[in-house]
Amino acid sequence: MNRFSLAALFAVVAVLGIALESQASGGLFRRCGGCDGCAAPCATTPVVPAPIQYEEKKVKVYKSVWKEKEVDVLVCKQVTTPEKYFYTVCTPVTKDEKRKVIVCTPKYTEVDCVYTVMVPKLVDKKITCTTYKCETEMIVEKVPVCKTVCVTYVDECGRCCTKRGKVTEWCERTRCVVKRIPIIEEKIVKVTICEAVQTKGKKTVCEIVRTEQEITVKVCSFVTEKKEGERLVCRTVTEKAKQKVKYCETVVTEETIRVPVCAPCAAPCSDCAAPAHRGFFRRSSGCCN
Repeated sequence: MNRFSLAALFAVVAVLGIALESQASGGLFRRCGGCDGCAAPCATTPVVPAPIQYEEKKVKVYKSVWKEKEVDVLVCKQVTTPEKYFYTVCTPVTKDEKRKVIVCTPKYTEVDCVYTVMVPKLVDKKITCTTYKCETEMIVEKVPVCKTVCVTYVDECGRCCTKRGKVTEWCERTRCVVKRIPIIEEKIVKVTICEAVQTKGKKTVCEIVRTEQEITVKVCSFVTEKKEGERLVCRTVTEKAKQKVKYCETVVTEETIRVPVCAPCAAPCSDCAAPAHRGFFRRSSGCCN
């Protein structure tokens, strides 16, 4: 039982106690001249309210309790087991073997030959060459010259004014001009020429001679061999195991609480022949208050 249920239980018990007390005192909001069934009205004597009494009661309380239990679960494990396997090994083997090969041997011999030699020789040769002669000449020419002069003019008011203006004049100028005059003449120069001269001599000739020989070489070959080995193989195995888990369980317990109870009237009405009618929302101005 949670706290809200416990508070609601206390409220119901309190209302029940108030109702019992009101019935014992003639009811809530009761207004009358005397007790119900009384021949004469009750005496208006002050009534001392009874003291509130409490008693212990046992109530059920619901609580949430965490507990542990063992459950069966599936656990995956990695298990390594030895396993035999076969593999192939290539082993190199070297052995001597005779083979025939062709050997190229150079052979040098001297032979007579006729060859041409280019011999340089200086000879005279006429050539035509052109030279230039520079002559200076003074020439006169006209060039435009820009000048600034004062010009007199009459403005709008009839006054004589002077202003500066630019005037272009053609003036004669003398400048020096250099002219190049070509002169063609013949000259004799020395020229080197090469003449071919036949010469006898000897030269070395290389000849390749092929011979067959038998040699011993080492030959490497591979021999395959099967072998057996052992290795570890990893496998995933699923097995059952016990595992503790927590769960929430509601537990009912009994608790002892104190609740108010209604006490009897301290001085009951002596003039009432019958018991007074009690109930809720009754107001009494006489006895059994």
